[in-house]
Amino acid sequence: MSIFFFGCERIQQVVTPVDLEPAVLDTVKIGFIYSPPDPGTTLNGAEIGVAIANRNGGINGTPIELLIRDDNRDPVFSVKQAEDLISKGVLAIVGPDYSDVAVEVSMIAQEHMIPLLTTYPTNPKVTEGGDFTFMGAYTDPYQAKIIANFAIKELSAKNAAVLTETGNTYSEGLSKVFVESFVDQGGTVATHQFYATGATDFTDQLLAIDAVDPAVDMIFLPGLGSEFPLAVKQASSTDFNISATFLGGDGWDRPDLFEIGGTAVEGSFFTNHFSAGGQHSESGRVFFDAYIDRYSIPPDGPAALGYDAVTIVIEAMRRTKDNDPVAIRDQIMATQDYEGATHLSHFDANRHAIKSLVINTVKDGEIRFHQFLAPEE
Repeated sequence: MSIFFFGCERIQQVVTPVDLEPAVLDTVKIGFIYSPPDPGTTLNGAEIGVAIANRNGGINGTPIELLIRDDNRDPVFSVKQAEDLISKGVLAIVGPDYSDVAVEVSMIAQEHMIPLLTTYPTNPKVTEGGDFTFMGAYTDPYQAKIIANFAIKELSAKNAAVLTETGNTYSEGLSKVFVESFVDQGGTVATHQFYATGATDFTDQLLAIDAVDPAVDMIFLPGLGSEFPLAVKQASSTDFNISATFLGGDGWDRPDLFEIGGTAVEGSFFTNHFSAGGQHSESGRVFFDAYIDRYSIPPDGPAALGYDAVTIVIEAMRRTKDNDPVAIRDQIMATQDYEGATHLSHFDANRHAIKSLVINTVKDGEIRFHQFLAPEE
């Protein structure tokens, strides 16, 4: 029974002024900018959040209207979409999904004094545009430290290799912090290899890793694209004698992980924002059940981030008297101990989310929950 989707107006990749006119009058408008198809599911989570909120009275009795825009993962186009949303009267914007896009949109939000709460971005530079931008996800330095700590304490790793995508801010940022943290805790990074975006052959890098003596016991491979599962698959070839455990960041939460990596990704671990197999708060359970009801599959990390970001904005709006954007901004900043799909302790002085994290593992062809970590300062 799909009871969670009334009152949520979906506007698909709108391109004409006529289509941009809201279909519902007398609504509180929230903008949503995302990048389908990857990750794409942030929108699914946000729509569920709006629908649940409308079922519970909207914003103090006024229905919520979600104005949805596809930014084509293009910073310039995303800025135009943000400006269009602001011209349509949105009181806040949720998204975008990627850090490089969010950095540009944050400047528009600051210029127009419209609160912006991002979904999937993890680069801490996202909030440097001003005090109207907040990050809904944890930051890259935080997750890199966590996975380094996990490697040392849980896997007893001592000798590591790192494989980084050159020119990718995400991959380079996680690698840098991982190396620093792993070494600080007594580990050794025996080799640090690099590959180009779009690479399909990792022979040279894997030969260098294979040549390390003593052999590495883990390989840190933070990536966002299709390259990293391909590298893991190639590493399992009999051409190499690599038996190290692969570790990654939240970019491993991909629907095509098994399609590309096959059985080679078995036994890997990666940080993530959410795990369907983990314990859920009451609000998280409502989200989880609604997602399964709608899509017949469990939600992933990006979906959880979309749900939480829009719900945090809605709860901030409910705490204001007149839905003034400045007041909404202040109430987002005042958010504490939010329990949704994830647990947000608070926003720090840089408006970074201090929140929970999970470590997932790959077992029997599935991404499974392994460990929950409460928010750390």
